[in-house]
Amino acid sequence: MLRDQPQLSLARFACEAGVPAWTLRDARQQILRQQERDIEQQRVLEQVRTVALAHPTYGYRRVHQVLRSAASELSTFSLLGQHTVRLALGALNLNPPLPRKSRKKAVPAAHETLWPAGRRIQMDATRFTLADGVCWAYLVFDVDTRTVLHIHVIRSLSALSAVTALRAGIATLRAQGIHDEILIMTDGGSDFTSGAFQDACQALGGWVRAKVSQRGGMGILERTNRTLKYEFVFREEFRNIQELRDGADRFLGWYNCIRLHSALGYACPWAKLLETAKARNAA
Repeated sequence: MLRDQPQLSLARFACEAGVPAWTLRDARQQILRQQERDIEQQRVLEQVRTVALAHPTYGYRRVHQVLRSAASELSTFSLLGQHTVRLALGALNLNPPLPRKSRKKAVPAAHETLWPAGRRIQMDATRFTLADGVCWAYLVFDVDTRTVLHIHVIRSLSALSAVTALRAGIATLRAQGIHDEILIMTDGGSDFTSGAFQDACQALGGWVRAKVSQRGGMGILERTNRTLKYEFVFREEFRNIQELRDGADRFLGWYNCIRLHSALGYACPWAKLLETAKARNAA
């Protein structure tokens, strides 16, 4: 009506329509501001579209970098924030495709009746938080004698560290004259399912993934891990990784030679290991 009758003022029109004049005034101002926002949005979309089509593999961060460098050189580009660029790419449907995940399929845990023959050696990593940072301890454990063969303390997990710990534990077993074929039991960690660790296991005998809940599974070593934590490390209050390494040697002596084990008829694990080695060598 205002367009058809330009001589009609806004106040007169409000009086004829029976609404407050300020309502019509605010509505007209909002329309003008919305038109300005639409124009600005189209300008932003055009800037982002130009860069995104020129670089189809760029994400919003790289597109933002290109726009920022262009804004410092040319007056036709304005400085846009990363969030604005990300929303614009979504509105234009120009986000680059996400890379396909090549995560290796998890190895299922085998039932205990399907475990291959061999002397069972369990291995697991335990996490500790010290004053100088986080560290890990690999435990190599002989199931038959409940002996902790080796503890390898490192700063972070890796396949190489797992292989080093395994070989050190097997060397302790071989030094006592036990040369049985080995069945290594671990969880499904990436360090244990790596190619290097799997090759080391196949050279010794075999490997199987076991669960804590299985009969004869990783729950045996899990109880040893808790013994290391609650009866030794937390009581000693180690401050750095070197103190933990020194304490691990003391734990080996205490656990293997002093602590009595109910599963062994309240005998020491190391005495049981020597007894087993002596019996095998005599045979």
